[in-house]
Amino acid sequence: MRIVKLFSLIIFIILVANILQLIDLPLSYLFGSMIGTLIFIRVIDNDIWFPKILSNSGVFIMGIQIGTSLTLPAIIKMTEDWYNIVIITLFTIGLALLLSIPFRKLTNTTVETAVFASVPGALSQMILMAEENKNANLLLVSLTQTSRIIFIVTLVPIITHFFPEDSVGNLPDVLNISEIKNPYIILVPVTGYILYMLLRKIKFPAALLLGPIFVTIVWNLTTEITFTLDNFLIAFAQILFGIRIGLQITTLMKELSLKDILAIIIQNVGLILGTFVIVSVYIIFTSHEFTSLFLSAAPGGLAQIIIIAMESGGDIAMISSYHIFRIFFIILVVVPIVAKFLTDRELKKS
Repeated sequence: MRIVKLFSLIIFIILVANILQLIDLPLSYLFGSMIGTLIFIRVIDNDIWFPKILSNSGVFIMGIQIGTSLTLPAIIKMTEDWYNIVIITLFTIGLALLLSIPFRKLTNTTVETAVFASVPGALSQMILMAEENKNANLLLVSLTQTSRIIFIVTLVPIITHFFPEDSVGNLPDVLNISEIKNPYIILVPVTGYILYMLLRKIKFPAALLLGPIFVTIVWNLTTEITFTLDNFLIAFAQILFGIRIGLQITTLMKELSLKDILAIIIQNVGLILGTFVIVSVYIIFTSHEFTSLFLSAAPGGLAQIIIIAMESGGDIAMISSYHIFRIFFIILVVVPIVAKFLTDRELKKS
C-alpha cells in the first residue's frame, strides 16, 4: 500500500511540474515536487513512505551533474578572469554573511541557521549541512534557500531588462551520459559512491554531494570526455530532492512565524539588491557589460541563472565560469571553514 501511495505522489508531482513548465518556470520539477508534496500531504494523504535510498539518490545524482560543469575549458575561462571572479565571489558571500546578522536577530535563531540560510547559490549543500547540524533550524534554512529561487527568477530578469546586451552567448554542446560509448563511464557513479562512503566515515560535511562531485571532476580532467546527465535523470533527481525538502517543510511548517517570513523576504531581497549595488560600483573597474557581470554575481544557482542569461542576454561562458567557481569555492572552502567554526564553537559552549 505504501508503494502505491508513493507512486501516486510521484504521478501527482509530474502533473504539477508539467503545469509549471507551461508557465515557463525554471526548475519546474524541483518546484513541482516541493509544491506537489505539500499539496498531496495536506489534501490527499499525510502518511507518505519515502525510503532513505530514494532520498539519497536524488542528492547523489545532483552531485554528478554539478561535477560535470567543471571541465577543462571552464577552468581555462576562469583563469583568464580569475581576479574578477575571486573578488566578486568574496563580495557576494561577504554580503550574504553580513545579512545573516539581521536575519538571526529577526528570527531569534542560531548562528548555524543564519549562516546556512544565507550562503548564496548553495541550496543543496546548505540544506544537507543543516540536516547534519543539530543546532540548525532546518525549516528556516530550507525555506530561505528554496524561496530565493523564486526571488531570483522574478527580480533578476526585471533588473537585467533595463541593461540589455547586444548578443546572447551559447552553451557548448556536450553529450548526454547515455550517449557516451566509453564503458569506463560506469566508474563515475561507482567510485562516487565509494568516495561518499569514505567521506562519511571521516564525517566530512555534505559527503553525499561531494563524493560524486569529486569523482566527476577527476573524470573530466583525466579523460577529457565531458558529458551532462540526460534530462530525465536531472528531472528524476529534482523530484526526489524536492520530495525530501517538501516532507521536511511539511513536518516543520507549524513552527514558522510571521517574523520568520518577513526575515526570509528581507534576507533574499537584500541579497539581490545588495549584489546590484556591488556590481554597479565594481563595473567602473572592469570592461565587462553590466548584465553579464550582474548575472555572474547574482545569488542564484547555475541552472536558473543560465536560463535567465539566455533570455536576458549576456556572456553565458563568463556567467557559467563565475557560478561554477562560486559553487566549488563554497563546497571546498566555505563549507569546511563553516563546519570547523561551528564545531569549535559548539565545543567551547559545552
